[in-house]
Amino acid sequence: MLIHFRYCLLLILLTLSMSNAVAYQMQPISIELNQVDLSEAIRMIAKMLRVNVIVSPSVSGRVTLRLHNVLPEEALRVLLSSYGLTKWERGQLWVIAKPTELVQRQEEEVKWHTVLEETEPLSAQLWQLNYGNSQTIARILTDERSSLLSKRGRIRADQRTNTIYIEDIAERLPSIHRLVAQLDIPVQQIAIEARLASVDSDVERELGLRFVTTSPSNDARHPETGMPSAGSGAYTFALLKLADSSWLDVKLSALEKAGQAELISSPSLFTANQETASIEAGEEIPYQETSESGGTAVVFKKAVLGLKVTPQVLPNNRLLLQLQINQDRPSNKLVQGVPTISTRQIITSVLANSGQTVVLGGIYEVNQETGQEGIPFLSQIPLLGRLFSQHNMRRNKRELLIFVTPRIMT
Repeated sequence: MLIHFRYCLLLILLTLSMSNAVAYQMQPISIELNQVDLSEAIRMIAKMLRVNVIVSPSVSGRVTLRLHNVLPEEALRVLLSSYGLTKWERGQLWVIAKPTELVQRQEEEVKWHTVLEETEPLSAQLWQLNYGNSQTIARILTDERSSLLSKRGRIRADQRTNTIYIEDIAERLPSIHRLVAQLDIPVQQIAIEARLASVDSDVERELGLRFVTTSPSNDARHPETGMPSAGSGAYTFALLKLADSSWLDVKLSALEKAGQAELISSPSLFTANQETASIEAGEEIPYQETSESGGTAVVFKKAVLGLKVTPQVLPNNRLLLQLQINQDRPSNKLVQGVPTISTRQIITSVLANSGQTVVLGGIYEVNQETGQEGIPFLSQIPLLGRLFSQHNMRRNKRELLIFVTPRIMT
């Protein structure tokens, strides 16, 4: 039997042609075993795989096996499956046993580990955070779904000094420290310049703007992002990206002087990556509200033009902008004494380079002005003046243009 076993081992070694350990594991083998001890056969194939193996004492019996041109790992899988065995991988160490025995071992290990955690002395560390918020990071570390703490571990956050104090068993501290280091990083800052202007509808060409209109009612999607281009509503809006906006302020100023444009607001603000920056310009309308007890109080309702920008920094100095524009205007209607607000909203996503200007348009406002023209002096004569004068009505259509320029701060 010993001579036959050595012959089989020599046959296996001769079928292997390898240059390194990886090639050795991936090289197909041909193997023939006849009445060889099962545990010895397992160790033989494990040696080819360059792994350490522990075979349970309960593994017994002899094996007769003939395999041709198979990988060592496949040969081991077939061998274990044929005899109702399984392996428990722990790094480069494999434990071979029956499934019930492995389950029992794992349960005993968990119980033993629990006992150690309950009796092991606690260690404490104090971390000074440089960029992250101590309370935010503490909440992440104590999240029940992904907590790295043991049952006895605890975390305290000191907002005044921006430090976190962690007390736990020594085994848990390295993984906690790695997570804290990953979270305590500087967040990229984005500067956002916005210009909100109302312009005559026929001056887009003077500004060099050629919009592509988008209808939200048709479930339009932005060609670069594939995301919905607008929120609810039955109107269209226009979107444009300017390659060069250095001339923009000059032209807007010239149009404003000519009475063809009005710069409503031009704020500049800073925000962090994936944090929302908001701008509002408008008024609050007061009205009286009666309580259940019969008392009255003055309540204010906003009627503003609002812009919300949520930037997300992407590779190659690009940004994904989540834009939300609200135009709320007071209407002449009252509902139970409360003024109603006419609302229009645009929600869209657009990709832009850092420093590139995104222009949104398509929100129009129509005003009708009534005037009187006539011959001087003659039109002022009572009764006869109507013969020398005429009333006219002028319809003025203006478009709201919103210019947003994000810049990644380095």
